[in-house]
Parts: sequence; structure tokens; C-alpha cells
Amino acid sequence: MENYKRIVSEIITNTPIQKEDIFDYENSPLEDEFDTVFEFYYEALKLNADYGIEPCSLFFTNHFSINAAATYVNGYYIICINKGTVLSLINRFRKKSDLLADCNTDTYIEFEKLLDVPINELMYQTAIHFTFYHEMAHLIQKSDLLEKTIYEYSENKSIFLIKNHILELDADKFSSLCLGAHSLQYVKKLFGNGLTNEQLEKTLIVICSSALFYILGFGSNKLGIYYKEDSHPHPIIRISCIVFHIVDYVIQALKEDGYNINLDIKDVLNKSIVFSNNLSVKKFNENLIVDYVDIASSEALNIAEYIKEMRELETNDKTLASYKWNERAKRLNNK
Repeated sequence: MENYKRIVSEIITNTPIQKEDIFDYENSPLEDEFDTVFEFYYEALKLNADYGIEPCSLFFTNHFSINAAATYVNGYYIICINKGTVLSLINRFRKKSDLLADCNTDTYIEFEKLLDVPINELMYQTAIHFTFYHEMAHLIQKSDLLEKTIYEYSENKSIFLIKNHILELDADKFSSLCLGAHSLQYVKKLFGNGLTNEQLEKTLIVICSSALFYILGFGSNKLGIYYKEDSHPHPIIRISCIVFHIVDYVIQALKEDGYNINLDIKDVLNKSIVFSNNLSVKKFNENLIVDYVDIASSEALNIAEYIKEMRELETNDKTLASYKWNERAKRLNNK
């Protein structure tokens, strides 16, 4: 708690953020979990300070809704995550120790025996990773919008600006690259040089399914498919891009390291949908995945055209977090 108390005190003293806005998790039933989450991501912020995001801070808000935000205020780069986001993900994944039971997922139950954590825990960690790295990307972008605070999800319909969509898709891409890096490190540590296609595929399906549930859980997903509307791209479009970036990064990195990997991104997406749907129907009583498949299929051409346009607009934009990720990777590789 000491680090968190110090950071909170600094934020209250030096920014307009009020004490009542900040969640004090000391003596709460989940004190240890919130402290673990805080310590991990505060350390991640410091490790990424070379993106020019110092001084940086992180805190949990007192809100029970699922949301997070990035802001730049009084010289401070700040990420705030609603306590409701953490609580929701704990309930959705971490507390479901029987997540795979009776879900037609026997092969994953066997695969889980090879892992160092249960699959429900891995999905919990992935969802929180995605949340944090998406917000960190907004800090790295340093757009004009940052001073107004960029929220992950808006309760109300917002004005459409194409720049907003580009920034959100870029933050998703940056977060996906970070998830890809975590996944790469994980499979190498767990399976070493003996990593098989099946082991990698199942790991990626679990990772991508967690992102699928997280993004499709936003209220905006209840809206019909849209393109050039609102401040954020539609979740169905976002998840398609996220899965592509995660899987593509891991496959390419492993091939560069000499691994004999042969996976198809579309195949991983389709299997992630099947896996997620089995869990959705049995454990969450939701039709999120079915709705996603129906809309993604009927709107495939429009979605592809939208993504193509966005990618053309983001080409060589040096302000984007994913561009800065690639430049940083080049510098590190040349050392």
C-alpha cells in the first residue's frame, strides 16, 4: 500500500483530482489483489518512461462501472482504472474455477494441465493487461485529446471524428502488441524449444478469447454496427483487428527466432469464436458471440473496407503509439 498511498497523495496535491475520486483499497476484502495489480502496472509505466511519459501515475477510481481513462494534467501522465473494471473481471474469470467444466472444452482441460496457472486466471490477467496497455498507448500518443481525458467507453453517444477512431484503433494495436509480447514470453518460458503448433494455438485462443469477451462486454456493443459514428469504433471491428495483431505478432516473432510454426490467423479467430461461444452459453448466459458472428459475417465487406481506410490514414503517422513501439523495437535490436 505504501507506493499507492504516496502516488495518491502526489496526485491529490498536484492535480485537480479529488481524494473522493480515488479508491482507497486498504482494508478492503480484495486489498492484496488491488495492490498486486497496482504494483505490476506502476512498474510497467516506469519501465516505459522512455516513451516520454514522465512523471506517470496510476490509480483506481471509486466507480463501479467498467471503464478506464488516460489523461495529462498539470504535467502528469495519469491512467485511472475504475475499481468496477477489476471487480467485474474477477467475477467473470478469476472466481470461475469451473470455467471449462461442461462446456465441450475437454481438450482445453487437458491443455490446462500443461500451464502454470488455470485458464480462467490466464484470461483474467489478459483482460487487465489489455485495459492497462490500451490506456498507456493513449499517454504515448500525446494527442490534444489527452488533456480532456480519453475514456475507454462512453455512456453516451459521442461526436464522430475520424482522428478519434484512428487513435482508438492504434491504442488497440499497441495493447495487442504488448499482449503478443507477453504471450511470446509465456510460451517460450513454459514450452521452450519444444513448443508445438497445438500448444501455441491453444494459448493464443485463450488469450484472444479473453480480449473477445472484454471488448464485446462494452455497452456500445449493444448498438447496431456502425462505422463513421461515435468516438470509438464498434467493438466488433475492434476485436477483429485485435486478434489479428496479437496472433500476427507472435507468429512472426517465433519464426524470426527459428521456431517451426505454421498457424493461420483466420483459423485462430474462428477457433477462438467457438471456444468463447461454448463458455458464453454455458457460463455467462449471453449471446455475445453469436451476435458477433452474425454481424461480422453479414458486414464482412464493409468492415474490411473501413479497416483498409483506417490503415491508409495511419500510415507513417509518427504520433501513433504503434509507430513509436516499432521505432523503439528497432533501437533496442540495434544495441
